[in-house]
Amino acid sequence: MNFNKKSISKILIVASMLAATNILISEPVWNLGQTKLDIEALRAKSNAGKKIPYLPGEVVITFKKSVPDSELVHQTSKLAASTGVLNLKGHFTTAKLFGSETMEEGLARIKKDPNVESVEPRYLYYKQASAPNDPEFGRLWGLNNTGQNLASPSYTANSSNPGTSGKDMNVLGAWDVTTSCNNTIVAVLDTGVTYTHEDLVGNMWDGSGGCVNQNGTAIGGGCPNHGYDFASGDNNPRDEEGHGTHVAMTIGAVGNNNVGISGVCQTAKIMAVRVLGLGGGTNDNIANGIYFAVRNGAKVINMSLGGPSFSSAINSAIEFARTNDVLVVVAAGNDGLNLSGTGAAYPCENTNANVICISALDQKHALANFSNYDTNATVASRAADFGAPGTNIYSGYGTEVSYNENATSYSDWSYSTSGTAWASSTCTLSNYKMLVTADCTLANVLFDGSANTMTTMALSTNSIVYKNFTIPTGATNVSLSHFIVSVGERQNSTTCYDYIQAKYSATSGSPAAGTTLTMYDGNLGTFQSQLCRNGGSAFVSDSADTKILTNCIGGAGTNCTVGYRLVTDTSGAYQGGLVGDVFLTAWAPSTTAYTNLNGTSMATPNVAGVAALIRSYNQSFTYADVITKLIEGGVAETALAGTTQYGKAINANASIKHLKQVTGVTAALQ
Repeated sequence: MNFNKKSISKILIVASMLAATNILISEPVWNLGQTKLDIEALRAKSNAGKKIPYLPGEVVITFKKSVPDSELVHQTSKLAASTGVLNLKGHFTTAKLFGSETMEEGLARIKKDPNVESVEPRYLYYKQASAPNDPEFGRLWGLNNTGQNLASPSYTANSSNPGTSGKDMNVLGAWDVTTSCNNTIVAVLDTGVTYTHEDLVGNMWDGSGGCVNQNGTAIGGGCPNHGYDFASGDNNPRDEEGHGTHVAMTIGAVGNNNVGISGVCQTAKIMAVRVLGLGGGTNDNIANGIYFAVRNGAKVINMSLGGPSFSSAINSAIEFARTNDVLVVVAAGNDGLNLSGTGAAYPCENTNANVICISALDQKHALANFSNYDTNATVASRAADFGAPGTNIYSGYGTEVSYNENATSYSDWSYSTSGTAWASSTCTLSNYKMLVTADCTLANVLFDGSANTMTTMALSTNSIVYKNFTIPTGATNVSLSHFIVSVGERQNSTTCYDYIQAKYSATSGSPAAGTTLTMYDGNLGTFQSQLCRNGGSAFVSDSADTKILTNCIGGAGTNCTVGYRLVTDTSGAYQGGLVGDVFLTAWAPSTTAYTNLNGTSMATPNVAGVAALIRSYNQSFTYADVITKLIEGGVAETALAGTTQYGKAINANASIKHLKQVTGVTAALQ
């Protein structure tokens, strides 16, 4: 079958509900009468950070208080196919729906049960004195901005490097009063923490003497690894991708020790609570992490995470934290959205009194171009509260390598062929390079309108194009994203006659016999290992679709090979497809590594650190007192006026100076 633009049915945009590590948008690609598609718009849309909103088929059921604790599991078993996590304080369980029903059907059915208070999907949340002698302190512009020119900045918008002297949190002034957060446990709910890092190990919370789980029950063996891992269900919350380590060290890297950097708190008690696994975290895990942190004595919780959905389970957990006088500091999000409009970011938009939400500022104290904000006309209703340094933030991390194949010609990819090969050359449109099958005519029809017909693939083709990537030894996270267009005939709801597959292996040769990546097809509502057209529409994958390459993780090897396999059958010639934006990144833990990162995730721990300084210095302060001091000490910034509730940037010096110290506590001036 041969077809051109004029014979193709009009475009349908189908947004898919996706699975945790298999995020894909399935979209037909042509529009009747449309001369071309805007490739940059498609790429921008695909790179906009769309994430799976919840785990398909999984829910969190909160029961009414009249249902005894002993009945929760039994009641759940009557409503769902299987029961998962039990949380007694939150009075909720997790469960899997019956396989025959959609999420909407399952929620509607369960809501009708008179014992149920609420039910929601398992939402996903993803992943902001004299100077100390730490050798890299000069990189920490957020603590002390001298207008320094940072080497190799990762954020350069607004000509922000070098910065403006004095546009910082004035932590040196606060350190004239106190450098210690030893009296306040700070829980970092994140991807875990590399608690053995050279510049953090001395400031970790010690749970080896005993700790309790989310329900207050003692954990066997205690928490010798300084916290708990709710993503994996064990007491070893080690970081597997670096984000949590960066956050934790921004708060509490050991200061004045002639090593690395200093956290806002030179001495601290950092509790590691892993709630985000590879690919994100669920609402129940985050809620359980909050209960764990509160029950084990945390008074400040840092949550550099967020998602587009409100969760009752998380909201109730934050309320539990409030009733136990715990401050929760959260990130505003990195979508560049106005939260008073169509944007959504939770728990930033939660209205709990103990939550403060932080936007990101650059080195000139302009609002970072990625930072969410809120211009709600009712000032008290604005979700974003303060701004804090969130660009070019230097902190602990790990060993990471990244490969962006769009920046290359793909000339170093290898081919293994039966029938017509993938084209040995690539197409470049708007400086965008891509791998193609037969030739560039498919790309020309789709993106620049320079062709009206497309070359078809030869019958009986079985061809794979692939490349080997070198990854760090002991990598704990290897991820892949790409942009794929596949035009081939569908056989039925599960297989295709002509298709493209994404393959990978942990060896250096062709991955043809390796693992096939299963991707979610929103047209069919199922997971597919073969990408092909559906009806009159082509299958388009999404660069926001991030795959975790599990077979490349954890071994001693350094090879990870990615390939794209094209198969056609013996009849009906189709146009094949193209692949672009191939991006692979790999991360391994390190006890000595540091890096710059950008995000409201980086701004948030700067504020959590200041809050911990205030709370440690005056232990009689409640969470409300701390918020008041942050407001009183904040510095008005033009960029935050009208975009945050208080219009202020955090200033540690002004917030902590002249505090009335609690009786019996002596501050040492340093």
